[in-house]
Amino acid sequence: MRSVLLIFCCALALPAAAQSFDDSDLLTAEQRDARLREQQELEAREQDLLQQKETTQELLEQQDAYLEALKAQIDAMKQPSQESQQHGTPR
Repeated sequence: MRSVLLIFCCALALPAAAQSFDDSDLLTAEQRDARLREQQELEAREQDLLQQKETTQELLEQQDAYLEALKAQIDAMKQPSQESQQHGTPR
């Protein structure tokens, strides 16, 4: 009777064990997919940040060029004023 009970218990335990392995496999696959999605999101964010950095650098360079041109224009406007002061001519 014990052997029959043992066989019966083993027969019942096999599907439960197989289900447990299936659940474990599904959980592992789900975790892997979640990590993959997270990795893809991080890579997309990295690309966005690199593009933002590049755009910011271009804008900074344009601003520097604008400031240099503005400075040159101011210096050019000061030049006649300084010459007239040196010659004693009123402005």
